[in-house]
Amino acid sequence: MKHKKLIIIAGVLLLIIGAGAKIISKSNSNDGQGHDDHSGHGHGSGHGKSSQVTVWGDRFEIFMEHPFVVANEPTKFVTHVTNRTTLQPRRKGSVTFVLTDSDGKSSKHVDKAPARDGIYIPALTFSQPGTWNVSLNIPIEGKEFIVKLPTITVYKSQAEVDHAASPEEIDGISFLKEQQWKLPFATEVVQKHEILSQSVMAVPESAIIYEDGKPTAFVHLAGETFEERHLKLGKRDDGFAEVLSGLTEGEYVTTKGAYAITAGVSVVQLCEEDIKKYGIEVTSTVGGQLQVHITVPGEITVNGDRLAHIVPRVGGIVQSVKKTLGDTVKQGEVMAVIESRELADIKTSYLASLGRLDLAKLTLDREENLRKEQISSEQDYLNARNAFAEAKINMLSAEQKLRALGFKQANLEKLPDEPKEMLTSFEITAPFGGKIIKKHITLGELVKDDADAFVVADLDTVWVDLQVHQKDIAFVKKGQDVIISSQHMPATTGVISYVEPVLNEKTRTALTRIVLDNRSGQLRPGTFVTAEVLVENLESTVVVDKDTIQYIDDLNRVFVMNAHGFEARPVTIGRTNKNKVEIISGLSVGEKIVTKNSFRLKAELEKSAGGGHAGHGHAH
Repeated sequence: MKHKKLIIIAGVLLLIIGAGAKIISKSNSNDGQGHDDHSGHGHGSGHGKSSQVTVWGDRFEIFMEHPFVVANEPTKFVTHVTNRTTLQPRRKGSVTFVLTDSDGKSSKHVDKAPARDGIYIPALTFSQPGTWNVSLNIPIEGKEFIVKLPTITVYKSQAEVDHAASPEEIDGISFLKEQQWKLPFATEVVQKHEILSQSVMAVPESAIIYEDGKPTAFVHLAGETFEERHLKLGKRDDGFAEVLSGLTEGEYVTTKGAYAITAGVSVVQLCEEDIKKYGIEVTSTVGGQLQVHITVPGEITVNGDRLAHIVPRVGGIVQSVKKTLGDTVKQGEVMAVIESRELADIKTSYLASLGRLDLAKLTLDREENLRKEQISSEQDYLNARNAFAEAKINMLSAEQKLRALGFKQANLEKLPDEPKEMLTSFEITAPFGGKIIKKHITLGELVKDDADAFVVADLDTVWVDLQVHQKDIAFVKKGQDVIISSQHMPATTGVISYVEPVLNEKTRTALTRIVLDNRSGQLRPGTFVTAEVLVENLESTVVVDKDTIQYIDDLNRVFVMNAHGFEARPVTIGRTNKNKVEIISGLSVGEKIVTKNSFRLKAELEKSAGGGHAGHGHAH
């Protein structure tokens, strides 16, 4: 940061002259900061005492520096003219200085062209001592803009200048007009603005930069002098921020280019040959969406809804094993057969109940016929009906035992015709199609009815279980897009299907689940993964690739191509993701920035050790 000490006579004079014009007049002592033509020219006296004037009009900003004026001695007025519409210096065309004494007599001095871009240096002569009014007439686009400047005191002699009141020193940050003109640089007045239906003191958000996390703005004290202010902000709306403290209504605050006031300007100049040699590529800045992610660790697991631990349901001796570990099975396919006495008892009980039911049905039918012929008594008929009902209940009970073992209707219908040797056979079948991922059954072993014989999983889909920390869980919601990646598998995308509503008491994390298609078989359960959860889609004014940013002199910078070369411009970055960066301030849409091999320019800048930096002194 570079400072320039300013000296002011009797403080700062603020005047409003003409529509939309604000004037700041300062009287300074020359501090030797390289202002070659700003004092002592024409009369060789004044001992360095000089004045600075800044006027903000609707169309032009005028910054003027001149030595204290002695009557009848030509004095150079170094006048900087900035077009506030284009934010550029006036590069061509005349300006007319109109000098009016206290008696109302006027004279004109026409400066036909600027000495250099934006800077006119007329030598003005005032015919008598006293107070003079000065205005500047600027023709542009068929119109003439009249800018009224503060009154100028013209002294009778050098001795009178020498006895003029001693200036008072103040500190300010120096940022020369030549540097401002290299940037999109602008200031706006601090005034009331409506935010959320309330009229409050506010500034555009573009005026706010953050230093060490603190909101900061730069007040334009004069054409080349600024003051850094820390702000306390309130409500925000529609691109404006309420200022609770730090600024006063009527002050001018920097709304474009504030980053450069403290950082200065660094420029690398390369010839076309070197640009091609280094592979420098330039692209215009654009806005767009910035997808903001949070990164969460996770693991691929088997889809628990398609995982089956298969038990025999009856104990017995393993008669045959038809499937082994890793085999693919279809729904209903036999995987093993068990020989079970328990099953034989249940089957024979069922078959016996069928026989008793048939017999009871015949008895009931016979009693019904005898009753109709009045051969049998009512009581015999009721006894037969009761016996049939009991036989049916016993049959249903035996049937349910078989159904509990997995027998379907088709199995029950075939049972009476099965060979006797099949009475002890129990088939273990697959409940759905999948792959055998575990096997705990071998030929000839005795298994119990609760033993895990097989574990079958349908791996056409898998779960990705994430453990989201409590600081991030507020950003995670069902339906958000997720990118899943690992060193051992290609990246894939999914959608959050479940977010656990309760945090784990020990880990302070919440389970978050994604269901992924795995018909390719490339996603293996047990694999540790990293998930990038899309938590926000930001509409950003300027978005650049992350490798566009270079870190130079403790600042994030982007190389901007302009008429002076490749400027290493400081920028304020906002949210980032894996590849992109949001630029909050420092760049405008449409500017040409280096998007490839910018590290080459950084190396050139460091190699130059100051040779590639723009200077801070005037060369008028």
